[in-house]
Amino acid sequence: MEFELIERLKSALPHDSQLPLGIGDDCAILAEDARSEQLVTTDMLLDGIHFIYDTDKENAQSLELIARKSIAVSLSDIAAMGGKPQTAFLSLAIPRSWDADQANELFDSFAKAAREFQITLAGGDTTSWNHLLAINVTVVGKVPKSKAIRRSGAQAGDFICVSGPLGGSLSGKHLTFTPRVQQGQWLREHCTIHAMIDISDGLLADLGHILQQSEVGAEIVAEQIPISKQADEISDNKSPLEHALTDGEDFELLWTMSKSEYEKLMQQKEGFIEVHHIGNITKEKGCFLVDQQGHKKRRGDEGYVHQLGEEESLL
Repeated sequence: MEFELIERLKSALPHDSQLPLGIGDDCAILAEDARSEQLVTTDMLLDGIHFIYDTDKENAQSLELIARKSIAVSLSDIAAMGGKPQTAFLSLAIPRSWDADQANELFDSFAKAAREFQITLAGGDTTSWNHLLAINVTVVGKVPKSKAIRRSGAQAGDFICVSGPLGGSLSGKHLTFTPRVQQGQWLREHCTIHAMIDISDGLLADLGHILQQSEVGAEIVAEQIPISKQADEISDNKSPLEHALTDGEDFELLWTMSKSEYEKLMQQKEGFIEVHHIGNITKEKGCFLVDQQGHKKRRGDEGYVHQLGEEESLL
């Protein structure tokens, strides 16, 4: 439902020639000057969906972790386009049941996160209401003119790569991850990347965005997908591989590049860039998972999607 609503809004709006890129990617691109463009992204996080603050629950999380995540998810969008984040705008709906100490702790936590990520908190809005904590963060970044990496450039024959192990993020990574800002900039500066996205809704779902916008397909190889230790340790009705394919909030980078660029990358990559080749882009549309016997199974864009008409919780 979420992405159908986004497409409905996109199709209802007229094209703006002064907006290089609008709805449909990790960030919007705003023309700035002859040398650079602005990247703008915004994310809303809700208590009970993206984090839990209710102190009566065993898995309640600290305001420090909540504030850090709220900024980090938007920085991950900037990273996915190879940009450098600069400023953030913060809007809060604080529960009226809170006291001044809680509010002060939240603001101190945002200040700490801004210092960690070396960005400036430049403004926003604060209100109160009779519900749980709601946080909206808008981040503005910069990228050299015409150098932003979009979702729409994948080409048949490209290698598909990810920047780290996947799955099991709700065991803690979804709160403690570090957005791959340095890695995104390094890839843009040193390689020809055809398409890139951050993995927020799950590998299959986010790869699906690249495939749709690039009008191509993919084959991903089960044995080549890096599976996190957390996914291996989950005891439920899903295999570790399924967790790696469909769990959200890994916030690793997912990109495509030619074979020759991949080979060059593997020769020159620096230690902080982890690279896993998990499959290839194909002319045939659709996404196929290749098992150990070489059998191909068509997969949809399974992952986390916000729904209407039903109660929902990630946690």
